[in-house]
Amino acid sequence: MIDNNNFDQEIIEKKSTAMITFTADWCRPSTLQKPIIEALAKTYAGKVLIEIIDVDAQTELSDRFAARTLPTTVLFAQGEIVEALAGFQSEEFLTSYLELIMAEVAKAAAKA
Repeated sequence: MIDNNNFDQEIIEKKSTAMITFTADWCRPSTLQKPIIEALAKTYAGKVLIEIIDVDAQTELSDRFAARTLPTTVLFAQGEIVEALAGFQSEEFLTSYLELIMAEVAKAAAKA
């Protein structure tokens, strides 16, 4: 589980491909987004690190990424931010974005 203490190590230092979604239990769009993120986590297990972060439990981390509109989804490729998306995102959109990021990471790895 990603938290304030291990975020840099797990995402930045390991140059991870990741999708981190900031949510809150009291936020209706967040409650709608969570099952989508959980399904994507199963689909991309071992390929993309996908985590849900509760903004009330991880205030330092949510402040770091300015997660003011919930849910906020931050996408990383090789440990660097690619995009921050505010608000609810469809499963189709997030799947397309993840596939694009994975293709770009594979392309960069092939050149290295």
